[in-house]
Amino acid sequence: MTDVPRSAVPVTALRGLTADPAKREAYRYDTYLREGLRWFARSADPGCPEDVTFVVLKPDAVAGRRCDLILDLLRERGWSPVAATVMRFDPLLTRELWRYQFNAASEQRIAVVDHLLGSGPSLLVLLRDIVRPGGLPASVRLTAAKGAAEPRAARASDLRTRIGRVNGLFNFIHTADDPADVIRELQLFSYRTGWDWCRRSLVRPSAATTGAGQQDTWLRDLLAEVTAEIPAHDLDLSASLGRIATRDDRWARLARDHGHRERIDRWLTELDRTPLPDGPARWDVLTVLTGWIECNEPGVAPLLSTATAEAWTDRMAHSAEESRSAACPL
Repeated sequence: MTDVPRSAVPVTALRGLTADPAKREAYRYDTYLREGLRWFARSADPGCPEDVTFVVLKPDAVAGRRCDLILDLLRERGWSPVAATVMRFDPLLTRELWRYQFNAASEQRIAVVDHLLGSGPSLLVLLRDIVRPGGLPASVRLTAAKGAAEPRAARASDLRTRIGRVNGLFNFIHTADDPADVIRELQLFSYRTGWDWCRRSLVRPSAATTGAGQQDTWLRDLLAEVTAEIPAHDLDLSASLGRIATRDDRWARLARDHGHRERIDRWLTELDRTPLPDGPARWDVLTVLTGWIECNEPGVAPLLSTATAEAWTDRMAHSAEESRSAACPL
């Protein structure tokens, strides 16, 4: 009996979109990737998945007032903002976005992440790589430049280090790992944002370049919108703990009686039954929680690992060698 295919996505469909064989196989069965491939095939310029990427400026970037710095550093390194929209996370979006990594997330991280990402709007910014021609895809180059989410793996040159990343959750930005993730994740975001915010930049790449003054105006307006909703905060753990202790509520009692990392379980228990306070105090509590939790389960690997620039370089060299062999048969 002939086996019935379990995927409508051809084996070859992801060959140029990721250097990871495990991802090529897993994404053939991923609904969001399949829908995204269809949308890009019908609506976008053929080179878009390689030439563009995106950055999500998360609520912690807004609270820490890092957004302008992040965008300036991205421009400095060759990624130009060409479209943007305001979006909001909810628990389902978070789990689907990180579907292939959340298996390795600790229970502590899972308990905190929805409170963090749900604490206000995020800004989704489409970026065109003006450095890329002939090189790494825009998303892969940005993945390599931003550095690891975990501070212990940080390098001084990483974008996350330069923007003052605080801890494993207060790392301010999310980006797509490679072109396959650009397609899959923009499709996921489209259920909230639609496509109109970025359609022109994906359909007609030459129309995506605007004057600096025009660009600054539309982006500045969106930044003002998200900033108005989230109060500025220093994201400093010691200062946050001191401010919490002066309050008159359950969080204050925790800060006074259990104000050290070894008592994080008590804080997580409280988080499960007591709403976070409003305003800056919310960010005080989040600063303590994100500073004390362990983000990952020891000894558990994600279903799919982050793509590396080295893997893409090897893949490009292999493809070039195959092309030379095909052109010059022995």
